[in-house]
Amino acid sequence: MSYRVRSFAPAPAPKSASDQPQVPSALRIMTALVIAFVLISLLILLAGRVPFSPQPLPQSGSTSAQYVSDANQLLTTYGRNADGTYHIPINEAMKLIVERGLPVRATATPTP
Repeated sequence: MSYRVRSFAPAPAPKSASDQPQVPSALRIMTALVIAFVLISLLILLAGRVPFSPQPLPQSGSTSAQYVSDANQLLTTYGRNADGTYHIPINEAMKLIVERGLPVRATATPTP
């Protein structure tokens, strides 16, 4: 005794050779792989980019030119510092070092 369902429909007709699914050629497979590789590479390359480059915000206050001019004025003029010491131009200081020599301590102790 068989428990198989019996179909009373006629058996399907055998398919012809033209109805069979064709196996894709190696050229089509390689083309599909190259296209997939290019698309994935582009996605990885462009993943970290933003659509618009951020613009720096304008800053108010001092500019670098102002800092440079303040430093040049301090280095090339005579004046008094806030702590009560005086400063002289660098060129004058170098001339004085050449004339007088470097300062030497009376009791020189070696530094560790």
